[in-house]
Amino acid sequence: MHQQNNTLLQIQDTHEENFWPSFSDVMMVILMTFLLVTVAVLLSNTRLLQDLRSNIAAKDQARLMAASTLKENATLEEQLDYYRRQLSSTETELMRSEALVEKTQTQLKEAKTLAATQASNLAARTTELQAVQANLNTVSATSERLQTELTQTKQAQEAEATQLRTELKQVQETLSKSQAENLEKETTLTSLRTQIEENRKELESLEGDYSQLDQKYQKLLKPSRSSKGKKVVEVMYTSAGYSIRKPGDASYQSVGLSQLNSALSDLKLNHGNELYVKIVIPSNSGLSYNQAWAFTRDTLAKYDYYYQEDNSVPAATAEEE
Repeated sequence: MHQQNNTLLQIQDTHEENFWPSFSDVMMVILMTFLLVTVAVLLSNTRLLQDLRSNIAAKDQARLMAASTLKENATLEEQLDYYRRQLSSTETELMRSEALVEKTQTQLKEAKTLAATQASNLAARTTELQAVQANLNTVSATSERLQTELTQTKQAQEAEATQLRTELKQVQETLSKSQAENLEKETTLTSLRTQIEENRKELESLEGDYSQLDQKYQKLLKPSRSSKGKKVVEVMYTSAGYSIRKPGDASYQSVGLSQLNSALSDLKLNHGNELYVKIVIPSNSGLSYNQAWAFTRDTLAKYDYYYQEDNSVPAATAEEE
């Protein structure tokens, strides 16, 4: 805004400097024109008067010479005729002189009218000049007022900027303090999370240990596995294949693995927790210990009543008929 006001003042100064020379030149041209017209009219009138006087003097001299000559040579009638001709010539010359004087007066009147017009234009230019001067004074006053307002506004903005910088500094200090506190809290929170995770893992480990202990305890409390009062199905497993003897059958029946699982599933469906599965692995079965144990574990876990709620299966034992 300050730069705009300076620019406005510079434009006003330039306009004022350009205006005054132009107006002075116009007034000078008008005045010189008026003076030249007046001088031309005066010179013309002076020349005409001089010519008139010269003509009159020449005529007077000629008349005197003619009169003198007539007195000497002419008769009275000739003198009268001469005087008549001379009078007519004088009247003609007088009329010509009067016309010239009238023309001169007309030109002088026109010059006066032109001078009056120029004076009126000069007065109008003077009035315009006064109006321009008044406008210039108004613009100057407005410029001074705007300059004062600009100074006051600038001071107010500087004070506001100082206050804002102070407030910004306080906010930055508060923010730095808050960030430090947040960092400390974040560090504490991270430490607590780490501790919680460690405690959770420890709790899971303790729960696992407790579960194992509970299972062992439940095993101690649980009655031993017995075929008393149960529906016994015998399953023989050798390297040659599978055989099954269902409850009430007198002998084994050779089956495939899928037929074996299907038969055991039907028995489990019919007898539920009353089904006792007896695994028979002859000593000459041709199976390894791991094969025998894996088959025993899987079969008992799927179908035997005792392992339906307890998935732990003891090591396989060889049973013979």
